[in-house]
Amino acid sequence: MAIEHIAALKAMALCRALSAAELEAIAAIVESRQIAAGNDLFREGDQGDGLFLVVAGEINIIKRGPSGEHSLARLDAGGVLGEMSLVTAEARSATGRALVDTQALFLPAARFRALLAANSIAAHKMVAAIAEVLARRLGTMNGVVLQLAGNPGSAGTERSPLKTQDLAALHRTMQVWSF
Repeated sequence: MAIEHIAALKAMALCRALSAAELEAIAAIVESRQIAAGNDLFREGDQGDGLFLVVAGEINIIKRGPSGEHSLARLDAGGVLGEMSLVTAEARSATGRALVDTQALFLPAARFRALLAANSIAAHKMVAAIAEVLARRLGTMNGVVLQLAGNPGSAGTERSPLKTQDLAALHRTMQVWSF
């Protein structure tokens, strides 16, 4: 199974800086997950226990709101979910639901943190890649917030709340994984 894991990891932007030996170290701790269409990979509010890498299929990211569930983004092969759980134990902020039968790799946070504690170069490179992505997302988020703040309602009226499509566009922007 490790050979299949290595091949899948090589295809992930998050792992592109890893050497063959480093890919092997990560492949040794990931677990394959098969998610049937319609089933949840994880649910909003669940403990963040690891990162998911979408190998094949499609995951819908769903956020609960006062008026029900809202689809925020769709991630397909190469998509990464739950990256923050590798560095923090925060609860999941959304639900990931398979739209079709989906194959993913799960990188357990506890095993990843053990690699970090052992000063694994592979783990440190992955943290650096995650930090780069988060920095880009924050920069993008700042721009979106400024843009939204610069669009006040008409003179003398209160600003209308953000619409679902505004939030979905913002979430899609935050899901960009291009290093």
